[in-house]
Amino acid sequence: MIRTSASYGKKAHEQLKEKKLVEAEIEFESSFSSYSKDRVYDVPPDYPTRVASTPLHTEEESINRLTPNKLSESIMKCLIFIYMRLLRTSRLMELEKSGSIARSTNFSLSFRAETNSNSKNVLTLHKDSRQQDPYGIFNSEASVPRDIGPYKNLVRFTSSSMDLKCIQNSSSVPLFQKLKVMMDGLQKVDLRFMSHQQKLAVWINMYNACIMHGYLQYGVPSVLNHDSLLNLINKATLNVAGNTINAPAIERFILRKPQESFVKEILGKENESKEMIVGDLYGLETPDPNIIFALCCGTRSSPAVKIYTAEGVTAELERSKQEYLQAAIMVSGGAKKIALPDLLLTNMTDFAADKESLMDWVCQQLPTSGALRKSIVDCFRSFHGGKGAAAAVVEKIAYEFEFQYLLVV
Repeated sequence: MIRTSASYGKKAHEQLKEKKLVEAEIEFESSFSSYSKDRVYDVPPDYPTRVASTPLHTEEESINRLTPNKLSESIMKCLIFIYMRLLRTSRLMELEKSGSIARSTNFSLSFRAETNSNSKNVLTLHKDSRQQDPYGIFNSEASVPRDIGPYKNLVRFTSSSMDLKCIQNSSSVPLFQKLKVMMDGLQKVDLRFMSHQQKLAVWINMYNACIMHGYLQYGVPSVLNHDSLLNLINKATLNVAGNTINAPAIERFILRKPQESFVKEILGKENESKEMIVGDLYGLETPDPNIIFALCCGTRSSPAVKIYTAEGVTAELERSKQEYLQAAIMVSGGAKKIALPDLLLTNMTDFAADKESLMDWVCQQLPTSGALRKSIVDCFRSFHGGKGAAAAVVEKIAYEFEFQYLLVV
């Protein structure tokens, strides 16, 4: 069978992505060598429901020397690599079951696998059509084709890789232990006297870490919908600076400024004071509406999960916004329709007063010469740009609760 140059190109792309993942893991392991070198970890098989041994003082001291922002970045980095390790381990187990993999003696260091020449399987990162199009905007034949930007290269992590056997795999144990050391250190950080950018970055990281850690602790619900997701993110907590807090509280009381009536409605008077105190201590004076493009709750409609830094958080949020819009908006050529994600329409008032002004705002965020902006403008021109055109043109892409993380390699 003669392979086309396109198939060779795709295979080369997959192998390059696998190589980058291995190199990234090696870099991550090296970054902890200062306090974990030659350390033997003893973690019970039922982690993460229960975790074991207290870290050595040298490890704790190294963590305590990190600033709150650097610690939050390290926690997110560790969680992302745990998910990547689980993904690769689950993929390996699939290939072992099919008998199509030969293990090398130094597998644990290099993660190298081979398939026979007749197999269509190449050891890659759980690649499928939705990895190229994570939000399914090209599922409709009428969808106008275009480059969706960096999202086409993201790693897609699904529930099939969240396997207890993979979590207990010996290659993942050091990462879980490092995570525990950092989580312990998180309890001792001092988050007072931080700048706006420092607060913004650290709390975005903590929001995402809280939910990612929650999935590792409690697993993915057998049926993931609005209620089961809300239940999981409410019970998944972190101890930050001595305060036990969950992701909804981080969003409502720290990253945003809630209305007093809303606070009483969702918490009740008995819980209101504690959450409000945390918000008063650590809350942002000026919320950034772009946080919606950074907060990820592990669903298919969530934006990609990234690591945010105090030095660059404003630019990083701007980039996250542009990349999400580029990947999540669908334009139908024949029907002249524009489908916006539920995430954007639900938070519309953060950016615009109505759909008309929202579409103006969307166009302003996109590159002037980009195909998406041109397609949107063409749709509105077909309605002669009249008032009320948005009501006829704009549709909503329903929120999908299917478990998914989009990870940057």
